[in-house]
Amino acid sequence: MIIRLWRGELGLWKTFWLFGLTGGLLLGLPIFGGILALPDVPDNRAASLFLLALGFLFVYLTWVSMGIWRAANRYRGDSTWAVLAKIFVGVEFLNLSLLISAVLFPDTI
Repeated sequence: MIIRLWRGELGLWKTFWLFGLTGGLLLGLPIFGGILALPDVPDNRAASLFLLALGFLFVYLTWVSMGIWRAANRYRGDSTWAVLAKIFVGVEFLNLSLLISAVLFPDTI
């Protein structure tokens, strides 16, 4: 299933809603909440753990985003949905880039 997801063979609906949106939220919200708590955490190991989790989220979202993009290319329904899915992928990477920047370079934002 992991390879089929990467290739966009699971269909746009399943790839977007199940893996992209639901999976991204289930992984991203706890990580984001943990990152917001980092200034209050004196332990450097906790900070390292959240950075590792953020790296995992980045890999997951990259994998899923490629699947969404490819599923959108294969989609044979109304082209509006394919375009919206691709816009979502772009916005998702912009959000993730800003989050990573805020974590790695907190004084510049």
